Formats: sequence, structure tokens, C-alpha cells
Amino acid sequence: MGLLDRVRQAAPTARGSEASCWVPAGETVEVAGRRISGGLFYLGSDLPPIAEAYWLEVEPALIDPSLAVAAQAPRQPVDDFVLSYATLPPGDRAAYLDWLAGERRIAEAGPFFNLYFCGLERRLIVGQRFAADPDAEWRTILSELGRLRAEASEEQYAHEYTISRFIAFLEGLAISHGAIALEPPRERTDWETPLAVRLQFGRLAEAAEPLPAEWALSWVLTSTESYLRTPAERCPEEFEQLFEVRYRERFGEGLQLPTGGPKVSLRYQTTNHGLPTISQETDLPDAADATQAVEALRGLALECCSELDAYSRWLGRNPDDRGSFKAAALLPAPLLEHADSPQLTAFRALLASASAGEPPWAIDPAEMIELWSPGEPKLSKKEATVLAQLLGRLGFGIEPDPRFGGPSPTAGSPAVLFEAGEEDPKSPSPAFESATLLLHLLAAVAAGDGSISAEEEEHLERHMAEVVDLYPGERERMRAHTQWLTRSKPKFAGLRKKLEPLGDEQRRTIAHNVVAIAAADGEVPPEEVKVLTKIFELLGLDPESVYSEVHAITVGESDDEPVVVRDAGEAAARHAIPAEKKGLNRATVEERIEETALVSSLLAEIFDDRDAEDDPAAATPDREQEPAEPDCAGLSQAHRDLARELAKQETWSRLELESLASRLGLLVDGALEAVNDAAFEACDAPLTEGEDPIEIDTEVAKEMLR
Repeated sequence: MGLLDRVRQAAPTARGSEASCWVPAGETVEVAGRRISGGLFYLGSDLPPIAEAYWLEVEPALIDPSLAVAAQAPRQPVDDFVLSYATLPPGDRAAYLDWLAGERRIAEAGPFFNLYFCGLERRLIVGQRFAADPDAEWRTILSELGRLRAEASEEQYAHEYTISRFIAFLEGLAISHGAIALEPPRERTDWETPLAVRLQFGRLAEAAEPLPAEWALSWVLTSTESYLRTPAERCPEEFEQLFEVRYRERFGEGLQLPTGGPKVSLRYQTTNHGLPTISQETDLPDAADATQAVEALRGLALECCSELDAYSRWLGRNPDDRGSFKAAALLPAPLLEHADSPQLTAFRALLASASAGEPPWAIDPAEMIELWSPGEPKLSKKEATVLAQLLGRLGFGIEPDPRFGGPSPTAGSPAVLFEAGEEDPKSPSPAFESATLLLHLLAAVAAGDGSISAEEEEHLERHMAEVVDLYPGERERMRAHTQWLTRSKPKFAGLRKKLEPLGDEQRRTIAHNVVAIAAADGEVPPEEVKVLTKIFELLGLDPESVYSEVHAITVGESDDEPVVVRDAGEAAARHAIPAEKKGLNRATVEERIEETALVSSLLAEIFDDRDAEDDPAAATPDREQEPAEPDCAGLSQAHRDLARELAKQETWSRLELESLASRLGLLVDGALEAVNDAAFEACDAPLTEGEDPIEIDTEVAKEMLR
């Protein structure tokens, strides 16, 4: 008894001479003067179809030796549609017999493939019970189907699909009755979830067992409901590894599948018109199509695609760069340990060495820069951003960080490493942005005399500690930022624009605080007075009021006695502020320092308001926004228009670009040079790369158009 019978398949009962018409594998017969070896086809004159059909009186795959056959096959191929051997003209019968007598290559079969397949299909569904060794014949026919499928090229896609659909049905039939073990499929072969996946999901749901990661991945790879994006296709190995990791993180032992709903049904529409459609319903719930499972697995798969977006885009532009340091830097954290890059190994060793002792750790970023871009003294803003992201995936943060408004690390300049957990932010919150702005001002004053004293550093640390509205993970970064500020020479570049939203009262409050920091070490030397004057100018306050502020904090606001800040003709001399009546008023200093947290809070509210105003989606969510004007100082309106147009697509042909430049009244080469110069000024990176096609750096474009 054959396998189909053993699994209780309700196949139609064969009639007539099923047993005598089948030519088994290895047997040689002669038909119309042709010796055909190999068997695996029906030969005879008395084999009716199984299905009732008024237009079909004989099995379509049956080769009737009594029918006329031409001596030679015609040069012209047969029609694409072949109903049965009996309806073929003599010349086409000759062509089919020649194909059977040859190597039976699927590329040469054309429409004859269906005749041959129909015979194999009938034998497996109906004729197995007549075989001398059903299991051996089963394996032989499946092997033949596998050979044909493996030989199929893109031109034989329809034939490959026909074979795959039949094999999937046979496997599903056997699986449903436990006749063969299940293996999770990895290739999508149909327009619906593979039967093997649906059956396994049903078995697990019925047994209340969790869905293992390998079967969850199988559903994602084979189901038409998964909606995979480019990263899953461009980097499949990385996608599969990441999905399994994220799946176990989210679902532990596995997702629990629902048990209700419809049952899994085995249905097969036969190619052979002499066979009926076969349908059999199981007792297993169809959990693979349940909304709960579909949404959970599809959502996780899309998240994994998003994590791999940057890596996928890099491989799209640099297909031969897989395994490089820069490619590895774009991998999600779980995949980094498997990345094979000598530079990455050296980078890990560098971090291990630099992070000895108590954090945060002061470093010279020269070695990092050399590993990333050998021979370069500084990284572009884009490269520094990628490097900071890599550090984050390895458990570290760095200050300065261009994502948080800092400059790109430069060889020989100070930098600070710190431990960064999963809660380390990827961009600054309003509270962090406001606190670092105030810190920058305070540090600039503290360093005005050429160094930052221990007292001044203590007050900076206190300011950091009093900022209460930071997100989880921001406090460690704030500490590292403070350490970096004390080791660098804070500049005022870019601060004026950040201070523009402040009101008069907030500006005066900030002024009080920076004066308090200047006086924290007991003296306000001329160098610090000069810095304070510059800050007052930035705040839009009268620079001369610096002296009255210093006076107020040193002797108390109600005391009318003047204090000597500097003597005429002795501007270079230091003058310590006395400790009592004519000296430092400690209570006033402490009061000013305590106001720092309030100032940070006020600034945070302003940053929140500014963010909402700058977000066009928040203001007009239903209206599509036009791109902002490029923030590129020195560019003409035509060049600004060019930059805006270039940002609309990732790649331009030379011809397209020449046409665009012509409409704007520009020459291509000169215009690109001007736009790229502006991009370097704004982002430390060019907007365009290549000559034909010209590629647009979308990250630089976003920065320029922000």
C-alpha cells in the first residue's frame, strides 16, 4: 500500500487497466519506431479519466500506440495549449515521443511538459496502490519532479510553479498525518502561506506550545502577509540573524498562537483534467493566518528591516564592501559580535584600553579617526555620526557628539568616553539641549582666565546635577559633556541663534548665573570680565552692566559701597575679591547658582515651543509641506533652488542634471561645486558624489534643508 493510502488520503478509485498501462522507471519500450527508456509514463489504449467530463474520454497523459505518429517532428513548435496526447496531430506526437526518448530536459519540453507532468500526477494520486514497491516508486517520482524543478530557469517559471505546488501539497498531506517530519521552509513559492507552515502553526496552537523562532522566521520568509522590504532581500543572512535575536528578546520561548477560527484545509487543483480537485479538511486551527500572529510577526519583521536600513543602503551603494569596518559600523548591535573586520577588532581593543578606570574617560580620538579614515585628522559630520552610532552599539557614548550639537572629533583635541546603556538617547531632549547651552556659557566664563578652577568645576557639576528633567540615560552624557567642556576651550560660535528665543527676563537670569560662576573661585580677573562682556553682548544686554553685576554679587545688592574690579592703567593685573564686606558675597553666589536649575527649566520650555513651531507636521498635519529653504549662507537663490531640487531624489543622470541646471540658468560643474562647498560648510560633507550618475547624500540634504 502506498504512502497516500497509509495517510488515509481519500483518492478516487482507479478504473480500467491502471496497473497494466503504467511503464515503471527503468523499463524500455518501443513506440512508433522509437526506443524510450526510463519509463514513468502511461502507455496503452484502455485508461479512462477519473473525473467525469463529457469532453474527455481517455486519460490525457496516456500514450496510445494505435494513434498515428509522423516519421519526423515538425520544425514549428506545437501550440502552447495541449489538451491530451490523443488530440495532438501526428507531427506533435512525434515531437513528444522524441522528447521522452531523449534526456527529458525541461527547457526543451515546452507545452509537452504538462502531458508528462499529468502522468506523474495521476500515478502519485491514484496509481500508487498498484505499484510493486509503492514507497520506492514514490521516491523515484518525487526525485524526477525535483530534477525538473531544479533545471527550470526563469523562462520555465510556470512549470516550476506547477511542480512546487504539487510537491507542497504532497508534503502537507503527509505532514498532516505525521508520516514525515516537518522542516521550516525558507523560500516563498506560492501566493499563499505554505501548507507546511500552516500545518505546523496549527499543531503548535492545538498543543498550546509556543512558536519557536525558526518557524516564526519561516512564516516571515514565505508568507505573502509579511511584506518584507529591501533590507531583507539585499542582506538576507543579517536579516534572519537579527529577526531570531529580536524574536527571542520580545517573545522569550515563543509567541502563543490563537486556537479559534477556521481549520487548515488541504486543497489541490490538479493539472490533469482527468483528475478531480482534491480537498481534505484537518482538525488543526489555521493560526498562521490569524490576525494576532500576522500583526506580531509582520511588525517585528518590519522593525528588523528598519534596523538594517542604513546597512542595506550602504551595500546598495558599495556592493563589494560587505565585511568592511564602515559596513560593520552600520550593523545593529546583536550582529556586531559576528562581524568579521580587523579594524573592528582593533577598535574593540582600543575601547577596552581607553575605558580602564572610573568613567568617564578622557581620550584623544586620534586612534579612532585613524582606524576609520587612515591619514585624516578629522571626521566629517556624517562619518562622526556613524562612528558615534557604532560606539553606542558597543556600549559607549562620546562627547563631543555631532548628534547632540557638538563638533566632529579631531585628532589632538579632547574627547570623553562614557558608559552608555540601552537608555542612552540618540538625539537631545529640550531639557538636555537647554542645560548644555547654559553649561557652555558657564564653562566659557569659567575658562576665561585660561583655566577652570576646582571651585568652578564643582559649580558646573552642581548645575548638571540640578537639571531634573533629563530623560533616562541623559545624565551620564551630561556628565561627560561637562568633563569635555572643562578640558576644551568653549567657543561662542552658533550660540547667538540658540539664544534668540529668550525673553528679557530669561536673558537677565542667565546673566546673573554666569556672573556667579565667574565669581565662584573668589576672583573675577580681567580675562573673565572680557568673556562676561562678550556673553552679555550675545544676550543682547548692555556690556557695561557686567561691572554692576559683579559688584552686586561680591558685596550684596543692597550694599552701596563700590568694589574695585580693575584699576585704571593696570588692566592686566588680577584683583582678588575680598571675602567679607569688600569681597565675595557667598550667599549671593549660592543663590545665583541655585537659580541655574530654574534657568534650565525655562530654557527647556523654550526649546519645546521652538520644536513645535519648527515641526510643520505639528502645525498643519493634513497639508503636505514644501521643503524648507536650504540653510546655506552665500548661495544665490538659483543655487538654493538647485539644492532643493537635488534633494528630491537619490540619483540623477548627467543629462537630467544638465536640464535642471539649464532651467535655473546655471552651469552644471560650477553649480555643483558651489552647492558642495555650502554642504561642507554646513555638514562637513558633500551633497553630491559621482559624475554620471550623480548620487545625492540624503543625510546631508536633510541637514542642509532643515
